[in-house]
This record gives sequence, C-alpha cells and structure tokens, in this order.
Amino acid sequence: MRKIDMIMGVRPDFIRAAALNEAFSSYEDTLDVRIIHTGQHYDPELSQDLLEQLHLEPVYVFLPFGGGQEIRQLSSIMVAYEDQLRYDVPDLVLVMGNSNSALACTLVAARQGIPVGHVDSGVRSFADHQIEEQNDLLIDRLARFLFTSSEESVINLIREGYDNANIFEVGNIRSDAVFTNLGFAEDSTILDQSGLHEGGYLLLTLHHAHVLKETAFIIDLFTMLEELSERLKIYVVLHPGAVIKLEDLPELMLESTDNLQIVSARNYQDMLKLLKNAALVITDSQGLQEESSLLGIQCLTLGNETNRPITLAKGTNTLAGFDVQELRQRIMAIMEGDLKESYPIDGWDGKVGQRIAKIISEIF
Repeated sequence: MRKIDMIMGVRPDFIRAAALNEAFSSYEDTLDVRIIHTGQHYDPELSQDLLEQLHLEPVYVFLPFGGGQEIRQLSSIMVAYEDQLRYDVPDLVLVMGNSNSALACTLVAARQGIPVGHVDSGVRSFADHQIEEQNDLLIDRLARFLFTSSEESVINLIREGYDNANIFEVGNIRSDAVFTNLGFAEDSTILDQSGLHEGGYLLLTLHHAHVLKETAFIIDLFTMLEELSERLKIYVVLHPGAVIKLEDLPELMLESTDNLQIVSARNYQDMLKLLKNAALVITDSQGLQEESSLLGIQCLTLGNETNRPITLAKGTNTLAGFDVQELRQRIMAIMEGDLKESYPIDGWDGKVGQRIAKIISEIF
C-alpha cells in the first residue's frame, strides 16, 4: 500500500484537504492517506472546530509548531517534518496552495527525494514581492506532479518551461468544498445571530500582508466603512493575524456598532452562509474570490493584482486597487444594481478531488 502525506497548516488547506480526503476514501485499499497538521493555523480553538466540521479527524500527525513569523515559521515546520520523516517515509507528499506549511514540507520532501504533488499549481499574480507568489514559484519548481485549477495556470507553467507530462488540469478543488458544504451552511444561524438578512449587507474580509501593509489605505478604508454603515449593514471578518496588526494602529478603533460589525474568523460553514447571502464581498482572500464566482456573488478584490485572473475574466470579481474613493464608488454602483455577469468555468464542477485521486492512484 502506498503512503501519502497530505499537508495542511492553514484554513484554506483544511478546506481543500477535506474534499481530497473524501475522494481518496474510494482508494483506501491501495492508498494510505495520512493528514499531517503543521499547526500553522493561528487559532487552535477554531482549528479544532474546522477539523470536526470538515470531518478531517483523525489527524495522523500534529507537528510540534514553534510559532514565529516567516523564516522562524518555515524553519520550525521544516525541522518538525524532517523529524517525522526520520521514522515514517511516505511515497508522496501532497501539498495545497501556497502557505508556509506547503513550502516548508515541500523543501524537506525534495531534499529527501520524496516526490511532491502540488494542488492549485501554476497560479501567478506576477507580483514577486508577495509571499504567496514566492511560495508558489518555489513549490512548483520542486514538485513532480502539478495539479492546476484552470487553463491560465497551465499556460503559466508551460511558459515557465514545465513538462506537459507533469501538468494535470483538474479544476478547482474549492468547488468541491462549496458544493459539499452548501447544504450544511444553510443550517448555520450566523445571519440570525448577527441581525443580517439575505442580500442586505456587505461582507468584508482582511488577511494578506500585502494589503495590511498599506497603512494609509487601511485607515481610510475603515473611515469609509464607518460612514457607509449609516446607510448599509457591513460585516467585517478579520483574520486573527490581521487583528494583531490592526490593533497596533493608534488611528483605528476596532469597535462594532449595530450596522458595522467587526468579528474575528468564523468557521467554514458560517462563512459560506455569510458569502452566499451577501450583496457584495470585499476581500483579499484567494478562496473568496473563487467562491464568490462559484456562487454568483459580486466581489471586489483589494489591491492591484490577483493570482485568480479567471475570476476576473469569467467570474464576478473586479480588482479594486487601493483608492478608497474609487472603492466607495464601486460599492455604491453595485448596491444600485450595476452587477458583473459571470459564466461557467471549466472544471469548477465539484468533482476535482475525484480526478486528482484517480490520477494519483494510477501513478502509484
């Protein structure tokens, strides 16, 4: 029986891993898939909540995570995973996305000659200063099996000189998670708890460093949100890491009002319910760009680039830049009915995990 280590460390990994874990269950006689949790997730309590909600237990190994930022985080995960491999070597290491966990375990596996599969390979924003972009480039270079979510990602890899034989256009694994969890999300009471109504609020999320470092923009953004909340209900979900950074800004007071609610991270099914019923989502999240297009929800992405260009071309996503006044105008136009039409995206059909599991079963 072939052993596969499926690496997950951050929330998007959990969501992808749940879909893949379900797909691999059809091959349990030949493939032994073990979930390796790196511990990178910021909130241990929410991490456990996600594991239970997405049916990701039992976890095969929890790596002893030393914490820290960037280089310390990478080195902590690398040392812990190297120690794990000293006595239990898999036949394949499967990583997802572009987290530090994915990069760290890819580096360790590559040094030990263990093949790596990269789910969501080939995504590019062409902004080399972004940590996620750096991680994607390095993981792809070291991976043997490249599973892509769209034709654009395939083109990126071919342009960079990758062999077609190593590229598998399978579609977007996030679609599996959405379609699997939509029914469960309907049972969420998050709207009632928060006093929100279908189509009657704006959802905003903040997470990524390249947005949070734009301090002047962030301050102006929250000032604008406070003004808009006199007319609209606004629900703001902040990643735990974002809360830490924003609390260091003396100009900001992260206080909720009846119309402007500011909360910490929510579990996946609550977030899916919030997204599905929002009039508009403003975000820096790669996953929400994808999910909003899948669900037909209008999306404004903060910043000047995205590594999900298919959501711009065929989805409901629009780049919003860092001009707060222009952002406000876009918000009001959407709320007044100026909506972007979306189109079906090839391979975003909820069957991606099945395709990946089948390919891996045939390879091994």
